[in-house]
Amino acid sequence: MKVYVSSTYRDLREHRLAVDRALRRMGHDVIGMEQYVAEGAKPLARCLADVALADAYLLILGWRYGYVIKGQDQSVTELEFREAKRLGKPILAFLLDPESPWPPSQVDAMSTDAVAAASISRFRSEVGADYLAGIFSGAEDLASQAAAAVARQSLGQSMVERLLADDAVNATDMDSFGAGKDINPSGVPAIEGMVRRSGHVGALIIDLGDGDEWWSTRLYLLASLLRDLTNVRQIVFRCRNRFGGMASPSALLDGMARSFPELDEFHRRLSEAGAADSRSKDAQRETIRQTSIWYASFANRESTVKVGVRSELLSEWLGERLIDRCLQIDEGGPTMVQVQQIVDSLLVDLPIERRIKSAEGTKVELRVVCRNEFALALAREWVRSSLPRIPNR
Repeated sequence: MKVYVSSTYRDLREHRLAVDRALRRMGHDVIGMEQYVAEGAKPLARCLADVALADAYLLILGWRYGYVIKGQDQSVTELEFREAKRLGKPILAFLLDPESPWPPSQVDAMSTDAVAAASISRFRSEVGADYLAGIFSGAEDLASQAAAAVARQSLGQSMVERLLADDAVNATDMDSFGAGKDINPSGVPAIEGMVRRSGHVGALIIDLGDGDEWWSTRLYLLASLLRDLTNVRQIVFRCRNRFGGMASPSALLDGMARSFPELDEFHRRLSEAGAADSRSKDAQRETIRQTSIWYASFANRESTVKVGVRSELLSEWLGERLIDRCLQIDEGGPTMVQVQQIVDSLLVDLPIERRIKSAEGTKVELRVVCRNEFALALAREWVRSSLPRIPNR
């Protein structure tokens, strides 16, 4: 990952070098003033552009406020910090230990520049209050802390990508079926296609809208097909662009059958028709078989038994078998506490709600992460990101 290292230079040259060396040994791309060369771009513009390109912003503060460009009210270091904050970059902050010996010549409070002295005091106080800043006493101490912090950040980003890579198929792929249009031969291929695409995924996302997107009768047939023909372990419900609950196809079938005798009758007719072992079934033939029995059960009376599916009703139908809470993570990814929560979860499949901010507003993404696969990937990534890389020879 790209790490932008921000600090004053003369007083922290040795510390910057130690951090640079440690991060490069781990395989990270370090961006800092040491890499700048003479070019047409103005220094401040180049600094802020590099902050924007970085995956993480690492701030080191001693007792000097730093250079203030003419026409600016803040030092270059603080302007870099403000830009990273504005862009929502992960900020890894480190403050020099107040008890650590330090040359008086490198302390603004010891100079005649009262403005700089007040500014560095204010800047340190803000960073210390707003971030879980590391406290360092020497160059090697700082390098060790910085390496660990960047490894955790890299790990968190990797886990975010893993969460986002967990596939899901939206039930709107079933064309007009979910919205309650009549089932006919022309509509069956859409259902078959959805079942086929769902065959290898662990979670299916269903958008309930305002309670008028799905009928209870259609949802029951979908759950039956998912249970018998796919590897889908969980159905995730989205309600008004938020997490509305999660349940397995079997839990959904059991809970709805108890609440609706007509659905239980449909299930009985399926069993009487003699379903084979799902592993030996032809998906197309089984889809046609189930939809045909469904049609025979509800074609002329669905309007009298159907109910619009809402998250409140799911709770009533499923009771404790409905997972009604999810882990909420920010755009930057899970914190280490949240990573630990995933690993320690009692649920094998854990619903995740991730908020992403944009100019259009806040978008919510729903995913399901398998705890066991996540823990294994976590161990592999930790080893990979923590060990020094051997340079190519």
